[in-house]
Amino acid sequence: MKSNPAALVITVVIAALALGAGLIIGYLLRKPEGQEARSGIHGELTPVKLLRSTTENETLKECSDLMDNPDIKNYLTKARMNACRAATCNVELPRNYVVYHLDTDTIVIDGNLNEKAWRDVGWTESFVDVRGENFPAPRFETRVKMRWDDSNLYVGAYIQEFAVWANRTLHDTTIYQDNSFQVLFDTEQSNHKYKEISINALGTVADIMLTRPYMDDGEPLSFWESDVLRAIQIDGPINDPRRRNQHWTVEMSLPFKQLFAGVTRENEMPKDKEIWRTNFVRSEWQTEIVGGQYHKRLDLDADWWVWQSPGVANIHLPDRWGLIQFRNASVNSTSFQPDNKWVVTNALLEVYRAEKAYKAVNGRYTDNKTLLQLPPYIFSQRCIRDLGIELDWGGFRITAKSAEKSLQDGHTRTDRYVWFGDQKEQF
Repeated sequence: MKSNPAALVITVVIAALALGAGLIIGYLLRKPEGQEARSGIHGELTPVKLLRSTTENETLKECSDLMDNPDIKNYLTKARMNACRAATCNVELPRNYVVYHLDTDTIVIDGNLNEKAWRDVGWTESFVDVRGENFPAPRFETRVKMRWDDSNLYVGAYIQEFAVWANRTLHDTTIYQDNSFQVLFDTEQSNHKYKEISINALGTVADIMLTRPYMDDGEPLSFWESDVLRAIQIDGPINDPRRRNQHWTVEMSLPFKQLFAGVTRENEMPKDKEIWRTNFVRSEWQTEIVGGQYHKRLDLDADWWVWQSPGVANIHLPDRWGLIQFRNASVNSTSFQPDNKWVVTNALLEVYRAEKAYKAVNGRYTDNKTLLQLPPYIFSQRCIRDLGIELDWGGFRITAKSAEKSLQDGHTRTDRYVWFGDQKEQF
């Protein structure tokens, strides 16, 4: 009977594969070099410890020579801060600003920030890169001031700029495609129904209300109108490369009636010590001169500079904005004072973010809080009396009970909405 060459080849290939598989398995099951094994109770191999003992004392002794290492110093500082916050409930605040009420002074909206009402109050901190202070500092200075009366919030901004230009002239268009200044307000600190007003150096405005952040399937409602009164002052011409500019200023008057649109409130103006989530944003494009005109460089992305960095390149995260506090007190007589909801609000947002991070890895949410990466103050019992997580068809609902028993329970849910007590969102 003749041998089949094809069958012979297949047999040789299978034998070679089997031999190779055997060698690989044998290599993987080999006893590590220098390791001896002994039989356990059930005859299994019990590995012998090869590493040095790692008790706490010995680990600290081995580490003592490395205490000057910057990374270890940083880790130790963070650990001490977390331990202190768990004991004191002194939870870190973002950037904040006290907005003082106008008593006898008035503000005329003309773009001039030299009036007494403006001179009496200080500036915010300078803007930073949207991603954080560890990223390159902005090329130009940007700062903001605020005042208020019984009807309006006043915003004044100083914007350093060597080439002042703008193109967009139509209301509610993409103003951020020019160099622009933006204000964002979440009057209820709920992360929903927040307002955004953008303006360029021509004074063209786009104003929208966001139902919720874009990441949470938010919708921009462009029919909302801020009714903003505004004025621009430029230290020279606009759109003229023949003369180098130094800065432009923005002055705004924003009616509270419009800023409170879509939410239910007891008062038509802020109460003394009331706190809002707020951020200020600047989009900055690099230009080149072509044919005697400024042209935006399309080969470069815009720089985004902000008052309070959210830590990522996304300005639509209201839970990571700064805080402003309204005071009906003498100018510069007080400092920012967090309210008794701050610790609970911050804890709710910590758990919210931890749930999102958990799902990103595991594909689902969890109601087991011990599986979440959370700071110690949430579990210390000094700050948060109890924390509950319920899962439902829409995701999760988190409830935090303050150690201060008189405070209503705080809640948040999958779409980032935050509320206290039985408050219901108005649609």
